Amino acid sequence: MKRRICYVEISTPSGVKQIKNIAISGTVKRRMGSVAAEAKVSIANLAKDDIEYLSTYMSSYVEPAKQKKISIYAGYEDTGYGMIFSGDIIQAIPEGHTDVWLKIDAKTNYFNRQNIITYSTTSPVTSFQMAQNIANELDVPLSWKSKSKKLIDSFNFAGAKAKLIDELNKYGDFTAFLDNGMLKVVDKDEVPNNQSGSGSTEGDIKLINIHSGLIGFPMSTEYGAKFKVLLDPTLNPSDWVKLESEKFPAINDYYQIYDLTFDFSSYDQNFYCEIQGKNYKRNK
Repeated sequence: MKRRICYVEISTPSGVKQIKNIAISGTVKRRMGSVAAEAKVSIANLAKDDIEYLSTYMSSYVEPAKQKKISIYAGYEDTGYGMIFSGDIIQAIPEGHTDVWLKIDAKTNYFNRQNIITYSTTSPVTSFQMAQNIANELDVPLSWKSKSKKLIDSFNFAGAKAKLIDELNKYGDFTAFLDNGMLKVVDKDEVPNNQSGSGSTEGDIKLINIHSGLIGFPMSTEYGAKFKVLLDPTLNPSDWVKLESEKFPAINDYYQIYDLTFDFSSYDQNFYCEIQGKNYKRNK
């Protein structure tokens, strides 16, 4: 049986606190689009001092001007692990009597909702330059995977910094969203190049089949397909995958991930991803 790796890192005034080798469980939901990614994590068997400190410090009423972040890592010892969520802590509440669990709620870009700014350009810029400017404003790296060369004549914004990305999405045939501490920009309705290959990937497209962790039957949905795989930290919203189901071959095709849910636990059975993918050919 594969040995799981599952831990969290919490940013505090004194540095980053790593919490591992104890009972951790939770869910992470990441999406391609304007809806913020969110995480719910439960941690057991923390020292009493840690529970008191974290539950107090993470309150939105204590030092509200300071950003309080959590990163969640999961995977397997032999095949690798990675960060499946990075975001701002909303609250941390202890629950239980005999075994005390610290329950943490977090969202991406939550802290920037309270930062009100005005932002404008004085000369025309390309959509790429505008995306880079916004990434700089949010203090995150930019992942640009769009063919857009649109020239933006003017960009005027006043409001919460978290809404800058929504404003950017009005200016091009692309989707911009914040995911795991990175501003990502991808084209809408893109269809991948069908590359011939073998093994677990096809070019940049991951193959999803029984050998790579496909669980049970995939389901057909309004936009494409929904299917479950063993937890894979390399999967991200906007990634393309190729589904190869032996049990339901009629649904096999290329899908772009638009909704990705991680269900994880260091001690229970649940340790998987649920993918909702779009197939643009079926929606034309």
